[in-house]
Amino acid sequence: MADLFAAGGKRIRPALVLLSARIGTYDLDRLMPAAVAVELTHAATLVHDDVIDRATTRRGRPTVAASLGDEPAIVVGDYYFAKAYEQAADTQTPEVVTILAEAVMKICAGEVRQQAIRHHYDTTLDEYMPRIEAKTATLLSACCDIGALLGGLDEGVRSHLRDYGRLLGLAFQIADDVLDYTGIEDEVGKPIGHDVAEGFATLPLMLAMEEAAIASKLAPLLRSGQELFAAQADQVVELVRASQGPQRAIERAQSLASDARRELESIDAGEVAKTLSSLTNYVVSRKL
Repeated sequence: MADLFAAGGKRIRPALVLLSARIGTYDLDRLMPAAVAVELTHAATLVHDDVIDRATTRRGRPTVAASLGDEPAIVVGDYYFAKAYEQAADTQTPEVVTILAEAVMKICAGEVRQQAIRHHYDTTLDEYMPRIEAKTATLLSACCDIGALLGGLDEGVRSHLRDYGRLLGLAFQIADDVLDYTGIEDEVGKPIGHDVAEGFATLPLMLAMEEAAIASKLAPLLRSGQELFAAQADQVVELVRASQGPQRAIERAQSLASDARRELESIDAGEVAKTLSSLTNYVVSRKL
């Protein structure tokens, strides 16, 4: 288990648990297992995602699947999930386990829906937004809710923090999707153009296809139901980079980040609000 965590990471999810609780009663003995639980849950989803996506690197290092094989990687991911629930139970608050379990179920349902549209590139915003909510925003929202619950905050504050986490997650994932086209592999920690190479259209590509000149060049490459060769995926990346798609996508992420900050204005979060607000800026500006 240590190898994956040695690769580093942003640790945003456990931070959200701790920061949300800081608004209320900060009992680290109860919060620490919850913070560990959400990071283990995130790690489990990454291990399983890398099996599904046949990914060879993660954070610049070989994935568990690449190192050990698919079958051992699935078992490792399962172990992470089990350990996460054990840690959640250590909070002595059954609702923490419930919140985490519901989040994982939504993540899994989203993955099933995503696989159903693989290699279908004419996706719409109505499909994309629920997809990234399940993929990323659901767990970030759950992190805020768990922290608020353990901090003894009332339902009104919990609701605003859940919405903050959801909006933060949407902005985070859109920015991540932009980095998949505009980033540098050594900085991002995974191959550039990974999503389209795996058969998934994300917001930068969707917006690029709204430009007639770009769309005419993309159309012969993105045939519904057909897998892309590596060279074709590289062509798609270059065309999207040449479009306004990435910039327009980042503007959408910035708008969602602004919505997240407004949720914080609805509660008395004190000094914590400054840190949570700074996170909304970070998620849309990292390595962009």
